[in-house]
Amino acid sequence: MSILYCNGLEIEVAGSTLLDHITLRLEKGQKAGLVGANGAGKTTLIRAVMGEIAHESGDINWQGTVGYLPQTTASSAEHGTVFEQMLAERQDILDLRDNLRSLENKMAEQADEKTLERYSLFTEQYERAGGYALEARIRKILTGLGMDRHQTTEANHLSGGQKTRLALGKLLLRDPDVLILDEPTNHLDIEALEWLENYLADYAGAMLVVSHDRYFLDRVVDSTFLIEDGFLKAYNGNYSEFELQRNIEKISLTREAERINKKIADLEEYIRRHGAGIKAKQARGRESMLKRITPVNAPKDSKKLSISLQAKTRSGDRVLEIDDLAVKYGQKTIFEHVGLELRRGDKIALLGRNGIGKTTLLRAVTGQIPYNGTIRTGANVSVSYYSQEHENIGLREIVMDEIRYSSTLDDPEIRNVLARFGFRGEDVFKPVAGLSGGEKSRLALCKLFLNQGNLLLLDEPTNHLDMETREVLEEVLQDYNGTILTVSHDRYFLNRIVNKIALLTVNGLKVFEGDYTAYREMSEKSEDEEKESAQAAQDQTCKNEEVQKARDYREESKNTKRIEKKIKQIEEKIAETELLLQEIEDKLDAAASDYELTLSLHQSYEKVQIELDHLMEEWLAYQD
Repeated sequence: MSILYCNGLEIEVAGSTLLDHITLRLEKGQKAGLVGANGAGKTTLIRAVMGEIAHESGDINWQGTVGYLPQTTASSAEHGTVFEQMLAERQDILDLRDNLRSLENKMAEQADEKTLERYSLFTEQYERAGGYALEARIRKILTGLGMDRHQTTEANHLSGGQKTRLALGKLLLRDPDVLILDEPTNHLDIEALEWLENYLADYAGAMLVVSHDRYFLDRVVDSTFLIEDGFLKAYNGNYSEFELQRNIEKISLTREAERINKKIADLEEYIRRHGAGIKAKQARGRESMLKRITPVNAPKDSKKLSISLQAKTRSGDRVLEIDDLAVKYGQKTIFEHVGLELRRGDKIALLGRNGIGKTTLLRAVTGQIPYNGTIRTGANVSVSYYSQEHENIGLREIVMDEIRYSSTLDDPEIRNVLARFGFRGEDVFKPVAGLSGGEKSRLALCKLFLNQGNLLLLDEPTNHLDMETREVLEEVLQDYNGTILTVSHDRYFLNRIVNKIALLTVNGLKVFEGDYTAYREMSEKSEDEEKESAQAAQDQTCKNEEVQKARDYREESKNTKRIEKKIKQIEEKIAETELLLQEIEDKLDAAASDYELTLSLHQSYEKVQIELDHLMEEWLAYQD
């Protein structure tokens, strides 16, 4: 069954048709990725589907409940802590909880049959809605999204990224029939990303997600929608499978176009040569044949960026040495005891949870912030820094002037350079302040590459870039002859670029050899070994007081579960007994004047009623 069906959608932006005759069908349980170049209309389509913007024609039909996470989360005027806001998201459960408490108070005074029936009904609804596990589930979601340390923080004091994570957490807590997610991986560190992937992979509902994170799409989606040239096409499979199908499709279409176009050219040549003469009749036959042939257009070659990067000068073997580095803001220590050595040709990823200080470390290396410890660059090292906030652009108002100010190139050379980074024609006169996120990233990369440094410090270089641009950047950095230290949560990028992983913690830095996948395998193996070791140590010290407390707690939990199981069994027995009483009542009504049968049924009724009273007393005892 289709949970979302769009038919013949036409959407205009600024008076021009951006999307035309869009047909989109999302089935129950289907998890689909929505992909396309920057500006293709992915977010526009999502907003139209959600009713945020109008569409010129076509139909949008929904079935079931919808949860929507926009790319930019609006500031919330709600008050309360993070945990309180999450709790308020399930007001339906809180209302059931209040009803149950009210009925419990009423039953303590007088447990009449009607009250017990209502209590049984509300209890069933409460359990089915997940009321008993609500707080535990909230803590699980907040922990997974890296918000566990902010549970008691006032929501209006959160940063923009934290508010987005809170909005995502609320969405997941609601369990809608379909999730509509626009760039949900923004503002998540790798640990939170992996948790979200696992959560969505197990999610029972449908999902439509816009994302440039190829690794995320590969792990989560089972189908892919491509928006290109104003149209939408559906493909089966995750992103890697889509890419393979797309490439095969392009090759097949190109060959078909070449075959048809050659046939057309041959027919036209025959007609031209023999239109008048002894073969004129055959030429007219060829004309009829030509009219029946439909030309096939070969796939357009997308205007890929044409960029290259090589260091202007060769550095010494020792590029960067960091020893006992520490950074503090006031009384707060961001990190300390950090040591790292970069040698020429190293391509290292700097990982760590959000807020641990990855960007801070890069800024310390560039001398932008004070620090304690030692940072030494080697001989002939020239540093080029790419900031995710793009502080190094906007020095001039116009794109063209930005490069004029930053280089010694003349205007024709500047135009050529900007064209290689996607700024063609009148794009070079765009105001820098009005550029999109992707355009600002490309302009920042242009300035970075013009600098030709032999040590690149890259802070989230793939943010805001579409997939095609990311792939070009990866190819360039693979061939780069210098040294790279990068912060990134793009795991596909990390697998293609880096040869070492440096994990930053509050108390130092740990380096792993290999790409991201190798790092994850080592980390998981280490975690398993630590768990086994911890379990062994726990078993050997079972007489330890703390261990005993843990056992007592586990025993108490088991006892609680046993009680809950017993309560459930009693409730089932109560329901069966009430049903039996109803059956006896029905038989009494039917017995009419049959005195002996009526007497027997009355005796049975009293016996069952006594049994029901005992069950209710036992149930109330367990409740206390």
